[in-house]
Amino acid sequence: MRVLFVRLSSFGDVVFALPAAKALKAALPGAHLAWAIEGPLAPLLAGAPYVDEILVANTRGWRNDLLGRGTREEISDFLRRGRGLGADLVVDAQGLFKSAVITALVPAARKVGFGWRTAGERINCLFTDERVDVDLAARPHVVDQMLALAEHVTGKTGFERTPDVKHLVEKKDEIVDAWLEQHGQRPFAVLQPFSSKVNKEWGADDVVAFAERLSNDGIQPVLRWGPGEESRANALITLSKKIVLAPATTPASSARLAARAALFVGADTGPTHLAAAAGVPTLALFGPTPAERFGPVGPRAAVLREFSADYNRSGPRWSADAVHEVARRLLA
Repeated sequence: MRVLFVRLSSFGDVVFALPAAKALKAALPGAHLAWAIEGPLAPLLAGAPYVDEILVANTRGWRNDLLGRGTREEISDFLRRGRGLGADLVVDAQGLFKSAVITALVPAARKVGFGWRTAGERINCLFTDERVDVDLAARPHVVDQMLALAEHVTGKTGFERTPDVKHLVEKKDEIVDAWLEQHGQRPFAVLQPFSSKVNKEWGADDVVAFAERLSNDGIQPVLRWGPGEESRANALITLSKKIVLAPATTPASSARLAARAALFVGADTGPTHLAAAAGVPTLALFGPTPAERFGPVGPRAAVLREFSADYNRSGPRWSADAVHEVARRLLA
């Protein structure tokens, strides 16, 4: 059987989709599983033993330059590969209009997606033949919702919920590995204060205060940063002599860095979820988003939730004392 699994974005949701893809690959004998994903996130799948083929669909870029020559070439290439896949089954694990377009473009005898009550955008349901509605009260987490699609297709249950990211942890990275060798044996904690949304971010003053406590515990605070965040990271480091800058990492190589850490503390964002999946003691700082739906999934993960009426203006605040208390429990 040839399967196209559609989960285009975002970083954290792609991590959450890994169990469903692995379940389909394992439970469908001889299955060839292709995954349609946005280009910047494709490295998260490279080397995964349960993903046989990656189809890049840069839907965000296509929308921004629909008539451009580059867009036309990319769409043509996707259509050639998608239609050449000879898919027997398409599983739309996104439930949005953009994923519905991909589902519609790839021929298959069977197309499975979310039902009217579960899909993020109901128009998505018009492009699937079999629709799965999930009891959101019983299974609120997006990992379980995507696993429900695999259960529907395979007729089996009991699949592993923790995303399998061994392919990322074990993949050598010249920059990360050089930094780890230089750092030596002192235990370190990765701090991830930045997010794509300001109202999810961990404030600089709170990061600095927590870093002071970590340092007193003999743990080196290491600040992770992503594309476009280096200047902000350097500005934060000037506030604290305790924090050092992490090496430059990609979404994929951040798993290798996190896996060597004693602790990962971060905002509700992709690298935090990746660290939890890698088995690192992980504390996710949640503000406006529901942790029961998007909380980290891993063997040693915890959530610290902060409520505030001023999220949109100033963002949530997580006191250093509260973060330190939960972090110490994770490390015990």
